[in-house]
Amino acid sequence: MSFSFSAGIDRRSLLRGLGAAGVAALNPGLALARAPALAEPLTLWGIPASPSAVFARAVASGAIEAAAPGTTFDVWKSTDQMRAGIATGAFKMFATSTYAAANFHNRGAGTVMVNVVTWGLLYVMARDENITTIEDLAGKHVLLSNKNEAPDLLFRLVLSWAGLDPDKDVSLDYVGSPGEAVPLFLAGRGDVALLHEPAATAALMRAAKANVPIRRAIDITEAYGRHTGRGPKIPQVGLAVSEEFLEAHPEVVAAVHAATVDAGKWVLENQQEAGTLTAQTLTLPAPLIAKSLPFIRLNVASAKDAREDIELYLDNLMSLNPGIVGGRKPDDSFYWG
Repeated sequence: MSFSFSAGIDRRSLLRGLGAAGVAALNPGLALARAPALAEPLTLWGIPASPSAVFARAVASGAIEAAAPGTTFDVWKSTDQMRAGIATGAFKMFATSTYAAANFHNRGAGTVMVNVVTWGLLYVMARDENITTIEDLAGKHVLLSNKNEAPDLLFRLVLSWAGLDPDKDVSLDYVGSPGEAVPLFLAGRGDVALLHEPAATAALMRAAKANVPIRRAIDITEAYGRHTGRGPKIPQVGLAVSEEFLEAHPEVVAAVHAATVDAGKWVLENQQEAGTLTAQTLTLPAPLIAKSLPFIRLNVASAKDAREDIELYLDNLMSLNPGIVGGRKPDDSFYWG
């Protein structure tokens, strides 16, 4: 399937303006009555990790029903499934990393970023209590995964900002996934492990049962924020929409965004209930999801409002691997709001 931008910029700008202005909020009955009906119920696709609690709640709350009756929540199981869903048009609204969405957009897939949900969830786990800063990692054996993807690039960035050469001053030991890294680290491999949530919380829970002393030694988001001067926030994961769906149903996109804003607040205030709700779809235990929620920096902001942070993040990633976002920052049409 080939991708093309069939709509003119003026039309896209108008549709985003309608969504951002909240036409439904001005006259919800009129806006929904005039909106074209969905050909089939919408599925809101989450990621296979803790931030999906926001999307699970957004659907379960019923807040999307008036705009999109019968909306359901599901989770994509692999990046291959997500890519296929985007390519075929089966995925209308879906959670993804901001850099992946930018890559899809730049390659002509018609992907628009609706919002950012989570702002940093990457940690260095250690046994040694003396490891508290990035500089303390000099000479250490680091267990990590996701080579050449954002977690790896972020870690390399903060190492270099601290004056360490990632290829000389530390020993990077890559494994296939965070799920593989956790038992290996608990079994003694590596001095430290770089883990994102919920793998970091899973490691702590398993270590407690096995009486293995490990801790969150370094918060990568804190280190990133000290360098950028913008505080501890990395716009990592959010909700995206296909351009075709946005053009046909701007009122649905606006309603889903509004529901995720409310859902984010609810999740933070009701972490145990959020864990139970999300575990119904996510193949993770409810207690693990609940315990990881305080460490994923939930704060739902529209892509337009988050644009400055997104662009800074993409610039930093591209400084190491321009291809990760398709060689350039996305244009204005990428940012909904």
